[in-house]
Amino acid sequence: MKSIKSIVGMFGDLFRLYLPASKNNRNEAAFVFLVHPRDTSDFYRKYPFLKIFPAGFVEFIMQFIWPVTLSEITGLVSKQDGKPVQGWLISILFTGKMLLKKRISANKKILQAMKLAEKKGARIIGLGALTSSITKGGLELVGKTSLAITNGNSLTAAITLKDVSEIIKDHSKKISSIAIVGATGSIGQAVSLSLANKNAENLIIIGKTPKHLEELEKKMRLANENTKIIASTELSKISEADIIIVATASPDALIKAEHLKNGAIIYDVSQPQNVDRGIIKSRPDIRLIDGGTVSTPRINYHFNFGLPRETAFACLTETMLLAAEKIFEDYSVGPIEVKKIQGIERLAEKYNFKKYSSSDGN
Repeated sequence: MKSIKSIVGMFGDLFRLYLPASKNNRNEAAFVFLVHPRDTSDFYRKYPFLKIFPAGFVEFIMQFIWPVTLSEITGLVSKQDGKPVQGWLISILFTGKMLLKKRISANKKILQAMKLAEKKGARIIGLGALTSSITKGGLELVGKTSLAITNGNSLTAAITLKDVSEIIKDHSKKISSIAIVGATGSIGQAVSLSLANKNAENLIIIGKTPKHLEELEKKMRLANENTKIIASTELSKISEADIIIVATASPDALIKAEHLKNGAIIYDVSQPQNVDRGIIKSRPDIRLIDGGTVSTPRINYHFNFGLPRETAFACLTETMLLAAEKIFEDYSVGPIEVKKIQGIERLAEKYNFKKYSSSDGN
């Protein structure tokens, strides 16, 4: 029955894509959040009948399927006018690896998803997981539809900075060095510069591109010339860090047990998660915190993110807040601005959305 309902919904989205948009479907405050399956196991969960086919065949078939609506998000009420705010989760059916391998096709699918969002009456779209990184944080999508765009990085950075500040405060005597993996990305840069501004003594910034690392290091030294900075493309450098902040964009687990010093604390905001979950079993001395999540009272996502009820990723929460406040502009697109971090923090407080961090280990 569930499979039949999913298939009917899938073809309903196809018809909606190609039928003329209704003049009455434009909602005053509606949003879409865009996601993608992590791997073929997510396909099988959504469409159980596909289990009779091998993973390779399923991936081949899915690249030809249009974007589909996963669920409607309910319970959000605008504090401006007291009206309910409509929202939907839409997925393109490319796994993380497919997105990175077939970027041109993936970008076309993302634009198709944006068209579906318009047809559903949305005014703003949030880019989840790797849909942000393969479109340069949404910059490549600006102006291609009537939708405002955000990648949610402003609230993610705000939550990360709050959590890390608390960790440092709680373990001040044990913390001598902090590493940021994915430091040259949007969130990584905001966190790195903020930590330099807060007089962190020893910072290790890890990125893929030497030129970008060099540019970030210069900015950090301007912020605080007394901070000792190690900039490297080598992941092995994090073995010197007491706290590792992971803000990468990869379909694979990058951080392994052998990379970590005894008693290290990992704060992971990557989606899909880039830390090997086996670390908890093999290294009981390590504390792993899944960060960048927000408690959102009374919001029902009608979808299992693998999080507690009424809890969402900060990138989704940012999209909801902008819709509720009718801020239909390209918000977190390109480098993160301090004023936007502060602005979205104030909105989260207004809606009583508070940071939620789950941790494993000691």
